[in-house]
Amino acid sequence: MASEHKVLPRPAYVASLAPRSLEHARELRGRIPVRANAIEYRLDLAGEPIDPKALADLDPRPAIATWRSAAEGGAFRGSSEEYTVLVRGAYDAGLTVDVEHATRLLADSAFAPDRSRVVVSHHAPFGLPPDWEGKLAAMRSTGARAVKLVAGAADLPRALELAAIQKSQSDSSTAIFPMGPASPPGRILSALFGAAVVYAPVDGATAPGQVPMDDLFGIYEIDRPRTIEALFGIVGSEVSSSLSPLLHNALFRARALPFLYLPLPLSDFSGHKPQELTFDPPFRGFSVTRPWKRETAASAAPSEDVIVTGAANTLVLRRGRWRAENTDVDGVFDPLADHDTGEGRSAVILGAGGMARAAVIAARKLGYEVSVVARRDPAADELAESLGVDSIAAKDLADTEADLYLNATPIGSAAGDPPAFPARVFANRPLVFDCVYRRDGSETATITAARAARCPTISGLQMFAGQAIRQARLFGVEDATPDEVARILGASEPRV
Repeated sequence: MASEHKVLPRPAYVASLAPRSLEHARELRGRIPVRANAIEYRLDLAGEPIDPKALADLDPRPAIATWRSAAEGGAFRGSSEEYTVLVRGAYDAGLTVDVEHATRLLADSAFAPDRSRVVVSHHAPFGLPPDWEGKLAAMRSTGARAVKLVAGAADLPRALELAAIQKSQSDSSTAIFPMGPASPPGRILSALFGAAVVYAPVDGATAPGQVPMDDLFGIYEIDRPRTIEALFGIVGSEVSSSLSPLLHNALFRARALPFLYLPLPLSDFSGHKPQELTFDPPFRGFSVTRPWKRETAASAAPSEDVIVTGAANTLVLRRGRWRAENTDVDGVFDPLADHDTGEGRSAVILGAGGMARAAVIAARKLGYEVSVVARRDPAADELAESLGVDSIAAKDLADTEADLYLNATPIGSAAGDPPAFPARVFANRPLVFDCVYRRDGSETATITAARAARCPTISGLQMFAGQAIRQARLFGVEDATPDEVARILGASEPRV
């Protein structure tokens, strides 16, 4: 295929692959979304040497060969001479090559002379270099098709800073984005702000903080240019498995609202309160998940449910003032109410965090007599005392008899997790409510065990949908319905 047909498009939506072998590269190629218009082969991560000519012939899209050095966050530890031989070989085979600017190879005009098949890159794993503007200018002077500056983002504000720098660029050859655990929102925004190259995995990340390519296209629509007037997002220590971005972005899109909802990994709430983030476009609302619900309650003007529970899962900007809300109460109350009231019935709630607090309030509103239990007895005692309910020692859980068992812990989030409750509590066929859901839609072990014992059940997806509808209203979507949410999530009708 002629080289002109292999010129990297701009923007390039690059499926980043780490093939172990040529056969594995062939297999991975079959998983690339059709909207991807380029491929990267991370050959520093390959399990064996792979013939670059075979890779060039594998797919009609332009392909980039990359050997990322250890100094720039990769796995290549060979000599500069070995690096030069590998890159030259890939270029001669017809591939586009990623050339680290620090090697100074591109200072020689005879090296990779067709610069339309060159990406020049600089990776700074520990943060944005003080001389980043000079580095950008020097990289642009090479004439490379794309200029890539990637910097480590130690926290959420730094990730957003890099996206803001990308937004300020007028050169269509430039891509500036973060790497590291806090980087997903910065990567998404940089792509929407016109980064020349956007990298995403299709089978496991090839760099820290990457967002799966299916999500970039399906959830964030990075290839649909548009004006964004307000930002929303989910804040938590681990948010990659949340369905909130999928749901809220779909609700915004269906109503042509100029909003974007982002994943916002946050490791230090006290140091970086989400409502203090400054960005253009501005943030107007946040969902909040563990472990920051109690901190959120104390950080803004609280609603009545927040005052009662001492926990908040939502922050929303109203008339210039941040308010803390708790829609988890709705998420528990609504599906429980569909089963009948709790008058004269007992409930055991497992957990001691913000979700457990919301569950206690919802169950009590329906008339349940509530007891709480937690892995650590002092935590259960503290929650029980603060909300005026009983506590149960963890060792006594298997001997309880109740009409409702509700799991408000993370148990079940991982595929290998056991049921949250001992099997003995299912003997009388109580209603079993698991607040945990999995993004892939698979059942938790708690729901599976309860169904096997012929117990009626309420799944985490039902809880998620209930709280999300109320949250969507706070975010400007007044007319979201359970049927619409179910369609977006691909959920079946609730089973009991």
